[in-house]
Amino acid sequence: RLSRRGRTIIFSIHQPRYSIFKLFDSLTLLALGKVLYHGPAKQALEYFSSIGYECEPFNNPADFFLDIINGDSTAVAASKEDHGPVDTGKVAEGNMDSNVVDLLHQKYLNSSLYQSTKEALGKVELGQGSKQRVSTQEHEITYANGFFTQLYWVSKRSLKNLIRNPQASVAQIAVTIILALVVGAIFFGVKLDRSGIQNRVGSLFFVTTNQCFSSVSAIELFIRDKKLFV
Repeated sequence: RLSRRGRTIIFSIHQPRYSIFKLFDSLTLLALGKVLYHGPAKQALEYFSSIGYECEPFNNPADFFLDIINGDSTAVAASKEDHGPVDTGKVAEGNMDSNVVDLLHQKYLNSSLYQSTKEALGKVELGQGSKQRVSTQEHEITYANGFFTQLYWVSKRSLKNLIRNPQASVAQIAVTIILALVVGAIFFGVKLDRSGIQNRVGSLFFVTTNQCFSSVSAIELFIRDKKLFV
């Protein structure tokens, strides 16, 4: 639903079932830093069938592709018999057989899918090279929303965090009440004379300094949330 509204979706899932996999438009398979397939997800099974890897009946395509890359499927075993013995002792990363990865990568480089992708990228590079040098103003970072919109949503998010973590809020309120009682007891019954004025200045200085130092703890929250945001 979000994608139909024009949103860009970056989707990460571990072993997707078929009902989720069939929703994907484009599929890219990578192993050991090499592209094994890039193209429409619906054509992936047809492509692997064309290079000798048949998906077994009732098998999940996503699991089938992982099995091929890891060299665990019966399709890979059949392919090894067709292409001669393969040294399975060379394992580059995890369970991946580097010979299987190299074979699949080479087959992809010889496919029409790779050629069409290469041509499309070539056109993009030519288009970028022919463009005139853009001014620095066009590279200036702009925001889709104004300052007050950003302030509203950030404040709303912070308020939700406070509500969802009441322990921290209760602790802050308790500390503030205790501190207020201590300061109030120390400066209780201050007279309206010169010494009373000095005492009032001292109490205001103490409270202000305490508030400044207590707000320093927000820096840790900012650093943690900044990493999450980036």
